[in-house]
Amino acid sequence: MSFSKKACIALVLLAAPILAFSQQKTYSLYPKEAPNTKKLVAKDGIGKGGRITEVAIPQITVYHPQEQPSNGKAILICPGGGYKIIAIQHEGHQIARWYSERGYTAAVLKYRLPEEDLLTDSWEVPLMDAEEGLRFLRKNASKWGYDEDKIGVLGFSAGGHLASSVSVHNHQTEGKTPSSKPDFSILVYPVISMDTTITHQGSRHNLLGEKLDTDWEEYFSNETQVNAETPPAFLVHSWDDGAVPAENSIRYAKALHQLGIPVELHLFQKGGHGYGSGNFEQHGNAATWLELSDRWISDLFQKRQ
Repeated sequence: MSFSKKACIALVLLAAPILAFSQQKTYSLYPKEAPNTKKLVAKDGIGKGGRITEVAIPQITVYHPQEQPSNGKAILICPGGGYKIIAIQHEGHQIARWYSERGYTAAVLKYRLPEEDLLTDSWEVPLMDAEEGLRFLRKNASKWGYDEDKIGVLGFSAGGHLASSVSVHNHQTEGKTPSSKPDFSILVYPVISMDTTITHQGSRHNLLGEKLDTDWEEYFSNETQVNAETPPAFLVHSWDDGAVPAENSIRYAKALHQLGIPVELHLFQKGGHGYGSGNFEQHGNAATWLELSDRWISDLFQKRQ
């Protein structure tokens, strides 16, 4: 083999990891200090399994399509964690890689947790960050090769509460550009309600604390906030979910259906809670949710054409 051919092969091998790395990049959500900041944090708190326990700078990590061209769609991913931590690996980065391999631009949101000692009006801050994440994706739609009206939000558990919040309260951000309204939502074992009979008590406590009145409980009971502008939704839950009752998804699906908004709800007999993209062997047929969501998104936009 000639020296020139060897040199070319060597360059290709060296470039491969660089190209792979270039498929993802992390950006700050805000160009300057994030709004509602009361006290700055020097660096993220990192717990077991890479879980984030404290957020220094709210960020978005964007995964561009791999192995195939863009399918014209983008997804903002909100990992769960009870508004106490962020399960950013198995409910964030691993999910983003799965979608990016299928042509999506997938972005993981590292949102600020509602810590009263760090933030002013802390209960509003996760929603504020999710709205900014959607605006960020919409601003870059043309540059990154997807349609600005095919941007969805995906959330797990408390991240599902955040994703449903940005879905039902988007009409209250009119006038801000670009829009923070998602075009569809995927809600996986989501916390939907603050109703004490069905909510996840930890998420409710961490978001609302002990000081807020019933108006805020109703505001964040998203099954009561569904409106004509709420986007279509794909929901996944399991009857044996011991953390977040399936009634959360059922009530949200019913509210959408009553307004004629497209909704698909998958209730699995076995699955438990918190599986994300983890060991599916332990979670029965719930393992199929990723493929089902991909098919639902494709069908949704085919029907709109």
